Amino acid sequence: MFIFASQPDKNKFTEWGAQSTRSLSSLTDLDLSMNSIEIRGKFSYVSQEIALIDLSSNYFDGPLPPIPADCREINLSKNKFSGTLFSLGIVEDRGFTGGTSASFGPAFLDISHNQLFGALPDCWMLLPSLGFLNLGYNNFSGRIPTSIGNLGSLEALILRKNKLYGKLPASLRNCRSLGFADFSFNKLSGEVPSWIGEDLPHLYALILKANRFYGSLPIEICHLSNLHFLDLSMNKISGTVPTCFGNFTAMIRKGNEVVEHIYNSDDPSLQSPSAYSYTYFDDVLARWKGQEYEYGSNFAYLKMIDLSTNNLTGEIPIGITRLLELKGLNLSGNRFYGEVPVEIGELKVLESLDLSTNKFSGEIPSSMSGLNFLAFLNLSNNNFSGKIPSGTQLQGFNTSTYDGNTELCGKPLTNICPVDNIGPSSNEYEVDEDSSEYKRWLCIGGVLGFSTSFWGIIGTLVLNQRWRHANYLSLYKLKERFYVAIAVHIGKLQRKV
Repeated sequence: MFIFASQPDKNKFTEWGAQSTRSLSSLTDLDLSMNSIEIRGKFSYVSQEIALIDLSSNYFDGPLPPIPADCREINLSKNKFSGTLFSLGIVEDRGFTGGTSASFGPAFLDISHNQLFGALPDCWMLLPSLGFLNLGYNNFSGRIPTSIGNLGSLEALILRKNKLYGKLPASLRNCRSLGFADFSFNKLSGEVPSWIGEDLPHLYALILKANRFYGSLPIEICHLSNLHFLDLSMNKISGTVPTCFGNFTAMIRKGNEVVEHIYNSDDPSLQSPSAYSYTYFDDVLARWKGQEYEYGSNFAYLKMIDLSTNNLTGEIPIGITRLLELKGLNLSGNRFYGEVPVEIGELKVLESLDLSTNKFSGEIPSSMSGLNFLAFLNLSNNNFSGKIPSGTQLQGFNTSTYDGNTELCGKPLTNICPVDNIGPSSNEYEVDEDSSEYKRWLCIGGVLGFSTSFWGIIGTLVLNQRWRHANYLSLYKLKERFYVAIAVHIGKLQRKV
């Protein structure tokens, strides 16, 4: 028997719900999700035959209900449950109840978005079937239990937004089926473990955002060939980015190979009796196009690297430019320097690029003008210089995109580049230049012509005696005529006086 309630009247359910469920001893499936149901106090009775219970997205409060240990799917997320995890029926003060057979316990457990607190129990080895565990958005504290590493079937582990501290337990390397790991917004510390790349070959999403990780990035992280989402932002990671970042082949291949639902096995025991589709990606936080967004199932199509707000240095490794299917790259708030590689123009499907608040220099690569899908760009607070490359994309961004780069010029900035500032006078300059060239050749021609004529005449007079005497006689007669004319003119002037 099962109950599926689709948006019932809240008041009617509060009168009927608690008493009715007590009488349904054979109830196997209970789905009251997304109904805004409000029941105060303990939801005290659940059928011992229950195989699926989904109370998500309501207003249940009080301690967690006593759910039987054999329940396969438990979703109590997005309510107001409070207290410790030990109040859950599958947990007792000494640990989990029941046996240790491979089929024991839930395969799906989501108690995220509640008001739970306290330390996490260290007896997860007693739930060997658990494939999906979401404890996010609570107030759990303490260290991550090492026994979680005994969950060999675990495919998704979400501990986001708690108060957990300490290092990632090395036992997690035994969770070789793990594909989705989100430890963001805690107080975890230590270096990013090398075993993540060595022992978690199926990992496609690694989110360590907003913790206290430090040290250099291990080169072993490049072994994660299936990785399509990497968020290490808001930590204290230092050193350079490994040159092998181009090995993330899932960010090179087209298409999406990420399985969106945890129950993708042919094993009937892993299929939801109510055909309810649970996703890995409910409310994944990602900084995209300058804003913080929550992603649901469409997160599976987002291929992105976010290393922002760390202490990373060096140049952008050329390997990143080989990730041809990368849609988002955020390196802001670090100490990167040098020129942006011209090969960045090869990232043809890139939609979001943030290089702000670094020490990049040189010109903006002209190849970036060909990034036709680029919807967000931030190059502010760097040392870029020269003209902004022409292209519809780069001229279409707000001027704030280029703030803090005093040597940049060209549209959309008001700074006019020196070449552009010449304007119409550049033609005049060309005309003047052509005129000067003409005069120069005219002078050269005149000199050559005069020299040729002069030496032609002088040479003839020197070499030909008859011409030389004739020329002398002509010059003598010309001199005599000139002398007579001058004498007559002087005589006339004297008579007038």
